Parts: sequence; C-alpha cells; structure tokens
Amino acid sequence: MKLLSLTGILCIIGLLISCSSKSYVNRGDKMVLAGKYYHAQAMYEKGYKKEKDKEQKAEIAFKNAACFDEINEPRKAASWYRKAIMNRDTFATAVKALAYAEVKNNRLEEAEENFWEYLDLNPEMKNKDDASKILKRISYWEEFPGRYKVEILKEFNSGSSDFAPIYMGKDTNVIYFTSNRKYQDKPKKDGVTGEYFSNLYESHYSNEVIRKSKKKKGRKAKSRKIITDTYQWSKPDGIGDTINSDWNEGAACFTSGGDIFYFTSSRKINKNNQGTKIFAVQRKDGDWGRVAMQELVADSLSVGHPSISDDGSILYFVSDMPGGYGGNDIWMSKKSGSGWSEPQNLGRPINSDKDELFPHIRDNGMLYFASDRDGGMGGLDIYQAMRNEVGVWQVDNMKYPINSTADDFAIHFQAGQEKGMFSSSRKKGNDDIYRFDYMPLQFTFSGQVLDSESKEPIEKARINIVSTDGEQSEVKSGKDGKFFLELKPDLEYIAMVSKDGYLNGKELVNTLGINVSRNFKSIIGLKAIEKPIELPNIFYDFGSWSLREESKEALDGLVETLNDNPKITIELGSHSDFVGSESTNKEISQKRAQSVVDYLIDKGIYWDRLIAHGYGESEPRKINSAIVKEHDFLKVDEVLTESRIEKMNSDQKEIANQLNRRTEFKVLSTDYKPGPNSKVKPGSNSNQIGNTLIKELNKINGVFYTIQVGAFEKNTIPTVVQNFKVVFRAKVNETTNRYTTGIYDDIEEAKLEAQNINKKGIKAFVIAYNNGKKITFAEAKKLKE
Repeated sequence: MKLLSLTGILCIIGLLISCSSKSYVNRGDKMVLAGKYYHAQAMYEKGYKKEKDKEQKAEIAFKNAACFDEINEPRKAASWYRKAIMNRDTFATAVKALAYAEVKNNRLEEAEENFWEYLDLNPEMKNKDDASKILKRISYWEEFPGRYKVEILKEFNSGSSDFAPIYMGKDTNVIYFTSNRKYQDKPKKDGVTGEYFSNLYESHYSNEVIRKSKKKKGRKAKSRKIITDTYQWSKPDGIGDTINSDWNEGAACFTSGGDIFYFTSSRKINKNNQGTKIFAVQRKDGDWGRVAMQELVADSLSVGHPSISDDGSILYFVSDMPGGYGGNDIWMSKKSGSGWSEPQNLGRPINSDKDELFPHIRDNGMLYFASDRDGGMGGLDIYQAMRNEVGVWQVDNMKYPINSTADDFAIHFQAGQEKGMFSSSRKKGNDDIYRFDYMPLQFTFSGQVLDSESKEPIEKARINIVSTDGEQSEVKSGKDGKFFLELKPDLEYIAMVSKDGYLNGKELVNTLGINVSRNFKSIIGLKAIEKPIELPNIFYDFGSWSLREESKEALDGLVETLNDNPKITIELGSHSDFVGSESTNKEISQKRAQSVVDYLIDKGIYWDRLIAHGYGESEPRKINSAIVKEHDFLKVDEVLTESRIEKMNSDQKEIANQLNRRTEFKVLSTDYKPGPNSKVKPGSNSNQIGNTLIKELNKINGVFYTIQVGAFEKNTIPTVVQNFKVVFRAKVNETTNRYTTGIYDDIEEAKLEAQNINKKGIKAFVIAYNNGKKITFAEAKKLKE
C-alpha cells in the first residue's frame, strides 16, 4: 500500500542526507522520479551503507522501503522499514508503513503491534486514524468466508509474476495470461520492477501432447504430437512477436466470439507516445492480423487494462488522465464507427481517491475491478459492482477467500458461470494465477464433549440433532470427545447430548437467513450425576426463605435442565452457615429448599420428581481445586467446619460462611416415569390430572347421589381416576380423600351406573350427599320428599 508518493518523500527529506552518501541518494531520487524503482533501491542501499548519521540512515531506509512498496515486494519493504525505525525509534510514519507492510505479509500480530505503536507515537490520531480496524475486518471475514473455493493453478505459474488470466471469449479451453518470465532470447529487464518485461502467453486444454525426441549429436531434436487418454493444460507458450514486443505487454481481453483481442502495451509507436496504450488485433483460424492502436486518448496519456462488453459496443479501461478522482480510474468508451467515443469516467462509487485497476465486465452486466481503497484487506482487493433498479452502481468487496491480505486482482469469469480465475500474491509474494468456483452453502456443527468439572473428553457421547423439517440424525463423540455433523440451510436445530452417568446437555444451532458457509463450533460440558451440583446465585433475605427475583432467574436454568433430562428425579438441598442456632438453621434451610421445589412445580416440573431437604449446618462445604484458585487461603479437600472457620480472620470467615450457604441438587434416580398423579401435587389447588377434570364435592349444593370409586391416602392420587372424564374429591379425614364420579338425582339410576363400573373391575358403590356432607340414603330420601 502506497502511504506517501515517493516524489513527496524526496521533497521532504532530500536535504537531510550527508555528503558521504549524497551522490547515491541523488541518483536514487532521479530514478524514482523516472519511475525506475528497482534501480533506485540499489542506489539507496549503497547510500545507506555509506551513511554514518542515524537520523539520515533512517530517512534513506524509509526511501528504500517505499521503493519496494512500489514494486510490490512487501517482505523487503518491511525489512527496510524496520531499519528506518531501528535508526529512529520515534519514526511514526515508518511504524505505520511497517504495519501495512506486515498486513500484506499476513503477519497480523506484528501488524497489530505496530499499529498500536503508531498510535502511541501519535495519540492525537486515535480518534482520527484507527488503522487497526483493518485487522478486525480481516479476522471477521476469514472467520465467516464467502462461498468460493479457491485453488492455485500450478499449470500456469512460474517463479516470476504470472497474472491477469483470461479465456478466449466463451472458449474456456484456451487461456491467455501475462507473465514476467524470460521470453525467448529477450534479456531486457524493466527498470521499474527489475523483472523481465512482461509478455502474453497462452495455454490449451486438450489431450494432445507435444513430445520431443532426445537430441543426438549433429541433429536437432524432433517434435511430434501424440494423443493421450487424459486432458491437461499445455505448457504456456508466448503468443508470438506480432503481439509481444521488446516492451511490456499484458492485461488483455477478447470479444465474446474470441475474434478480436485487446491488450495493453508500452511499445513506442512514435516519439510522442508515452506510457501504455490499448491495441487491438483480429484473430482468425489461429493467426493474428495487423496490430492497431486504439485512439482513445492523446499520445501523452496512458490507458490500459481493457475489458469489452458482451456485445462489443463498450470498452472499459484504466487511465490516470485528468478528470478522475484519484490515482488510476476506470473509464468507458462506446464504439463509434471504426473508432471510439470520448472516454467517460464511471464516477463514484466505482472510482475512489485510490487506484482502480483491471476492470472485467461480465456477460450479465456486472463489473469487477481491483482497488486499494480503504475498507479492504490490505493490498489490492477485488470488488463487484452491479446497477440497482434506478441504474446506480452498488459496489461490494468480494471478501475472503477471493481477497486476502496480499494483492488480489484481475478476476475473470467464464461466460454464464460462477467460476473463473484471478491473480494474487498471497503465498510466495509473486503474483500467481488462481481459479475459483462458487460453492453451495455448507453448514457444519462440530465440537467436543467434556466432563464439565475435570475437563476430560467424554468418549461415545450421543449427539442427537433434530431440525425443524423433522429430520433427525445421531453421531457419537470420538476418543477425544470430538464430533462433526453436516447441517442444511434455513433450518433451526436442537442437539441433545447424552452419556450414561451424566446429565444431558443441549445446544441450539440456527442456519436461518445465513448466506455464507459456516462451521458452528461448541464445547459441551456434561455434569456427572454422582456429585451434587451447586445452583449459583440463589439468594434469600436474612432469616427469610422467600426467593428473590434474581434467584428465580437462576432457577430457570434448572427448569431447562430438568426438561432436558425428563427421566431424573432430584433432591434440592439447602445448606446454612454456622451463624445462629442449629435448630433455626435447620428449619430455615428446609423452608428454603421447599421454596425452590415450589418454584419448580409452578414452572411445570412434576412434583414427584422433586424432594426438598434442609441440611442446616450438618454438611459444611468440602473445598475443591476451583475454589482454591479463587481463595488461596483454603486447601483442596479441607472441610469448612465451625472449628476451622473460627481460626480464620474476619474477611476469611465471611468468605467461608458464604461458601457454606448454598443450594445444591443431586440426582436420585434416572428411570423416572410419570404417573397419573404426577401433574397434580396432593393438596394443591390444581383440578387437572392428565385428561381427567377434578372437582370438589363440598362445592356442590343440594341433595344428590354419586358413585364412589375409591378412598386413598391424602398424598396419593389413584390411577383409577383417569378412567373417568370427571371425578369428585372429598375429605374423609385428615389423612384420606374419597373420589367419586357422576351426580344423580335418582338413586336407581346411580346404582345402575355403579353396576356398569363394577363390570370393568372397579369397585364402585353409591353414596348420598347434601351440601358437601355425606348422608344416609334415608336422610336423602326424606330431604327429597
């Protein structure tokens, strides 16, 4: 990333260099002004070695680093920025430049360190220049990558820069690209980069292979064409001297039919011709026609990176001509007879104050280009743009994995397909060619099942996952406790995790509305059932057993645990400290445990799964390693007895008392099955058992007959009642309730129904009632008369 223009650097620090190194530095400055950065850095390096003054060495090192930035060698740039900082540790501009260079080198920890160092040197910039935002952006995009699969194309790449790949129109079996590899016998190198001048190459995908015979003495090696069983890309070959010249060629495009080839070249047509121009040549039957420069701008201006619309009527290209928004902009020109119309700048938001390069217009009208604008991942990033319903361009970064912290540019799509090629310097630092393919959404759920206390992995835990579309699948964790499941888009999932000897765990996973592939990761801790499990944040007022609101919120987690583990019964145990009398603590702890049980019942937990036990002072806390980490005055396995607490200071006593005051639950059984009385706690005001409605006999007025089907202890509800839609309950004495069915005015009708009930194996008989009290038949008859 270019932080300052080199011309500006020369003006600022050029007078600070001593005479001993001045001649080298001056020569380097002149080469920079001529754009020959590769030769300039060699001069700066010599000047750096000659210079003795540390301040001046810092300035020379900074200039040299900036040269390497210009020719896209961030590793060497970073090395020289470090030299600049080594000679002047308050060189803030160099620190910031080093941070950006390290981003391009994908050394993100080092980049972050330098970003913070820069802000320490310039505290006034903390609100204006939060350069570390780029690191947060990179981290997020890499965590949630886009839907493209990216692979390097080894068939085309060399040790030099290989970039700007294109297809021959709609023919995807022929690829053209630009490379700085040595071309034939042309040894000339570019003074800007130090590499060979770039040329255009082609490769064909076929089953034809050219084989050369071994060279014999006095004879040339012969070539022959053979047919193989497999298709492969041919070895890249230069496309010939009709197009490749002694100067730079590259960044090309074909018309959709593959018959006209547009390319960029810095060849000299006349003495006024400067920079690069766009040329066109017809291709027919594999042969090239006459090369013609496209008259787009004046000879003194540069244009390049052509891309032609699908119908051949609009040419998109890059230029730094006047009238733009910043460095290089993307322009367009329409076909007009045999020439082109006056170029038009695409404007914002396509162009910015930075460089926009390598446009590619697809057959669907979407425009792609590279830019080093703010908001990217470090170097050049690839952007996509499409017009909305009113014709305004909407621009989006293509994000990771198309983009990286290095330079990513020159994307090219196959016609009508969501796949193609692009260029990137992400691995070795040199530009290489990559292919990409749009992948379907992929969602996975992976993680590890652990013992929540020991943190040891749990093998063969069952992970049963159910989706909202009704599908269900199950896997088991491996020896390391790890598991992996594939998910579908736009669904909600519930994963239940179980293992004998542990409480079930639960995870919720949601793929609704997510438009990027994602792996949901989770560490699932299961609690062993043989140990009491403390319920944190259960608070009471002093001397009270009423639950506070915050305690109720904490207990909702236990409600969820019980619902996730429907076969367990538990004991709720409340423990006190040693403050107060033993009998009082016992009584209060029992009432506190009962208040927890009552809350759980109100939340729909069956009463016969719960037992309240107030322990009072009888079971003081036994210390484990987790408690010792928080309170180092305690020891593992010691018990907080009254005598132990008496030996502590006042602060330690308060902590020990808090540890003793606790509410726990322990699992009593794991084979619970609900009965007919499970939904209604005896003595409660509930009037429903399963599908049976219960009414109170004492609330029915008048004289009537009813059929008794049983009398049972008060704390039980018999299964017989569920044979009837409605039953009536009445108190016999302090320990017994009777249950009846039916209300009759006629005793004979009641007796007939009682006979029918008896035939079903239920012992039933008729009794008489008056205003909620049992009476004799004679009394009933008299009252009815």
